[in-house]
Order: sequence, then C-alpha cells, then structure tokens
Amino acid sequence: MTLHRMDNVGIVVEDLDAAVAFFTELGMTLDGRAQIEGLFADRAVGLDGVRSEIAM
Repeated sequence: MTLHRMDNVGIVVEDLDAAVAFFTELGMTLDGRAQIEGLFADRAVGLDGVRSEIAM
C-alpha cells in the first residue's frame, strides 16, 4: 500500500531527522524545513517565546 497524501497533521517529535527518515520510508517526500518563531507562533500556541523547527 502506498501513501498518496497527508494534509495538515502536526506531530511533536524529539528527533526531527529521525522522523523525516521514517516518513520518507513510508513514501513521503520532504518539501522543506523551517524555523517558526515570533508573534504569530506565540499567539498560535498561547505561549511567549515559542521557537519550533518544522519539516513539511
């Protein structure tokens, strides 16, 4: 069975590189990585000083 699409799923992981490798093995492709921080991120989660690294 092949995974065709996955949209709008947030998964918190301890090791982002390992998570990327896992999902790549499932047949997904990495579109990019970024750091999210600032007022938008703070407001989105309701905390101050939020900084997160994401992979898409």
